[in-house]
Amino acid sequence: MPVAPSLDTTTLGLPFMDQAHDYFMDLLAQVLEADDDRVEPTWRALVDCAAADFAEEDRWMEATGFSSRKVHRMQHLVVLQVMREGLLQAHEGRWLQVREMAHQLRAWFARHAQSLDAALAHHLRSVQFDPADSSRREPAMV
Repeated sequence: MPVAPSLDTTTLGLPFMDQAHDYFMDLLAQVLEADDDRVEPTWRALVDCAAADFAEEDRWMEATGFSSRKVHRMQHLVVLQVMREGLLQAHEGRWLQVREMAHQLRAWFARHAQSLDAALAHHLRSVQFDPADSSRREPAMV
């Protein structure tokens, strides 16, 4: 019996968001596949990536007046704090705990992308947001 292809739950149809999501997922996969001596630097790269991506999304939400930005931003803050706690685990050589965090983070990220990020992507498209200069154009009234 053929198996249905898996759907990428982090793709939203906005290249600038999709590229960031792809890079994040690539780093996450690297953490899960890393030898013990590479877990800490790979997790650190993931935390740095998340911090930059979350800050960028926060700027987009602010620049465009996204109505759910407080909830979205709070989720970013909480997840980033947990990820930073993972750095302490990695520094102490607790590879199993960090890998478990990575598994949980992968599940969270899929849900986050399909809910809060999907709503943000829809909003950014509706205001014709340009991430290159953080500009937006309001749709013409008919």
